[in-house]
Amino acid sequence: MKKLFSTAVACVLATMTMSCGNGASGTPCSKEKFDTLSYIVGMDISTQIDNGIMPQLKADYDVIVNTIKKAVNGKDKFKVGDVKITKENIQEVGMKYLGPGISQKVQAAMADTTGMTEVFDTPTDKEIASTLLGADIAFSFEKMPFEIKAKSLMQGIEETHNGKQMITTEEAREFMQNYFTVVLPEKNGKLSKEWLEKIEKKEKGVKKTESGILYKIVSEGDMNVKAINDTDTVKVLYTGKTREDKVFDSNRWSDLPDERKEMIKKFQPDQVEKDNPIEFPLNRVIKGWTEGMKLVGQGGRIILWIPAELAYGKQGAGQNIGANEALCFDVELLEVKSAK
Repeated sequence: MKKLFSTAVACVLATMTMSCGNGASGTPCSKEKFDTLSYIVGMDISTQIDNGIMPQLKADYDVIVNTIKKAVNGKDKFKVGDVKITKENIQEVGMKYLGPGISQKVQAAMADTTGMTEVFDTPTDKEIASTLLGADIAFSFEKMPFEIKAKSLMQGIEETHNGKQMITTEEAREFMQNYFTVVLPEKNGKLSKEWLEKIEKKEKGVKKTESGILYKIVSEGDMNVKAINDTDTVKVLYTGKTREDKVFDSNRWSDLPDERKEMIKKFQPDQVEKDNPIEFPLNRVIKGWTEGMKLVGQGGRIILWIPAELAYGKQGAGQNIGANEALCFDVELLEVKSAK
């Protein structure tokens, strides 16, 4: 199931490698009335559905696209027969209808030159799977570093499906290349700087290091037992957030996103409501952590606001941390082990 189901996510992720010069008509994309970014995402989704999902799964194209349309317009729950699909249970339901067992059926259908072999046992199963694929694509938009505009997205899907897209593939690549390497990093840098300045001025009890890290000691802990060298090892509980206050990583149960909690309840019930402390040497983490962990004693708690250059810099990290993003970490220093 993982390979097939991830095809839907790939529709979204593929756009991350793509940029706009001029539209097909010669008009600069930035001046088009539609949202170019969303339109290009729609182009790529349409291509992936037509060339990837449909040949393999023979799913219901209309159901997939209509589900995407409903989801981007605000619907977050779907029901097909007795099956309910939500952001919280989509992986669980997906395992049943697009799981490992479907691979053999896909292979059989693709090997059938008559095109008569069906992948799904019943029309209802086909509708459920198609709804899952559409919902998974749309739900993945939350991880995009920009807002998806529903009208432009659906226009991109429809026009590309019908062979009438107004932007060429090459123009789309150029546009997205420019957006992710120039436009977005500059935007993130500016907004991160403004965010840190606001924290420094308005957050009570905040101090600043020479390197630019902002920090607030919630509890100082035992200052006689603290990290001194970069080779020291620390054991911590932490939560990392973006400037939009979105959790991108945490090993505290209380701070985990609801979707992650539901997955743990289902597949790791013994870990429910449990924290998961982690330890690492300070020379194996971002510079902001290496410096910040030396500001508090064992048993203490500190909040760090780290500039991008001391975090993940221009390269960012994964889908959740873009280029030039300043970050916030709330850290409990449980234990310090000095290097010998």
